[in-house]
Amino acid sequence: MECKICCRFPDTKNVQTPFWSGLETGWAVQNNGEAVSWFKPEPASPSLSPRLVSCGGSGYRCPAFEPETNRCRIHAVKPLDCRLYPFVLASNPGQTEVLLAMDTKCPFIERHQEDPALVAYAAELVEYLDTEAGLEYLRTNPKVVGPAWPEYLWMGALPRATGWIQGEPERKPPHPSLRPFREEDLPMLLNALRARPRSASHYTLASLIGWSDLIRLWWAPFKEGGLGLFSEQAGGLFLPVPPLGDSDGEGSVREAWKILEQANQGSAVSRIEGIETAAVGAFEEMGFSVRQAETEYFYETGSLARLSGEGYRSQRWAVNRCLKSIPVRIRQFEQGDIVPCLQLYTRWAIRRQKAASDDLEKRLLRDSLFYHRRLMMDRDRLGLWGRVLESEGKILAYTFGGEISKETFGVFAEIADREVPGLAQTLFREFCREIEKSGFRQVNAMGDAGLPLLRRAKMAYRPSALLPVFTATRD
Repeated sequence: MECKICCRFPDTKNVQTPFWSGLETGWAVQNNGEAVSWFKPEPASPSLSPRLVSCGGSGYRCPAFEPETNRCRIHAVKPLDCRLYPFVLASNPGQTEVLLAMDTKCPFIERHQEDPALVAYAAELVEYLDTEAGLEYLRTNPKVVGPAWPEYLWMGALPRATGWIQGEPERKPPHPSLRPFREEDLPMLLNALRARPRSASHYTLASLIGWSDLIRLWWAPFKEGGLGLFSEQAGGLFLPVPPLGDSDGEGSVREAWKILEQANQGSAVSRIEGIETAAVGAFEEMGFSVRQAETEYFYETGSLARLSGEGYRSQRWAVNRCLKSIPVRIRQFEQGDIVPCLQLYTRWAIRRQKAASDDLEKRLLRDSLFYHRRLMMDRDRLGLWGRVLESEGKILAYTFGGEISKETFGVFAEIADREVPGLAQTLFREFCREIEKSGFRQVNAMGDAGLPLLRRAKMAYRPSALLPVFTATRD
């Protein structure tokens, strides 16, 4: 065994140590009598964790690990947590779902993460673990489901385990005025969004509900009418959009901010996002500091549908190259497309993650899997169009979009197999042809997340307008 990562840890706090069930610790003791002193109980949990052994100045190791031979002393009876690795069980950042993840810092994964067999094996693991027997094991060793880590790449969800987690007592709201956002609240939110025309993608169910696997949503009614939607992430509360509905005036904004300040106890996380240009002056008059947070790209739908003129020469060339190389057809997204599309996203994200230049891009690649999956699963209730581009029965690309206003259509997600040149341009053109036929005058392709390559790609399509979107804070 040549790996220098497994079974060793940099410190004794916040480390990814394995957890044992009571049965597994019994097996360890039977296999090696010394194991009786290896474990310590976890507070308010049947799980047990190892008492890490110091390696001098080079960190710590599992007590079952033998540094002289670089092997495990109880390999034959090692716990499920160790047997799964480099796959792990973890809760999503919003702690509402149990998922199987792949630890990308593992050297084996670094070398083989693009292998189709690895993706297929992950699917087998999900099917194997998400059984009644798997659920029973979780009850005896709940700590085996750990927190989300930046290095994880999500591979699949475990519905049974998720149901078990969701059956736990509901968490107390972070502020007395807040109510948990539920399925039955969707019509209320949709009516509030439609109370006045908007152009930014923030004011859609896709943008607000699509990230609900990563954040908790709360809402509160305001004295002046209307409501505030609050997002909770990483222990802090913020507004993804200003107060909505009958009144988004000064009184509602001040009421919303008071909730933020009290819930966050003065933390800098308090902010109101999604502010359009017309409202900037009002926020500044109320004493807020307003800064531009992003820019959304708008295009004339007809130009995208036809790609005519010298300005679209490279896009036309890419589409023609694609159509000459393989037969493709665009069709409506169907329920059975969820698994192959998520597998396509995983392969795409693995490649992009290897080439990513900073942590922001890696985090976006990791988190966007949840967003894309939510769009796929809830496309009807979110009012989305889903389309796939396939060749000879194999899905090579997919996209999702929906109405922002009567004139504006938003494209919220698009993934294409990077091995087929011109596939992304072909999908975008075909989708825009459908959008044009439905009467939408312009397309909002959302922002660039501050990524230079994405910005260049969006500028190459000759935007007809750039929409600045602002965030308000208090110094």
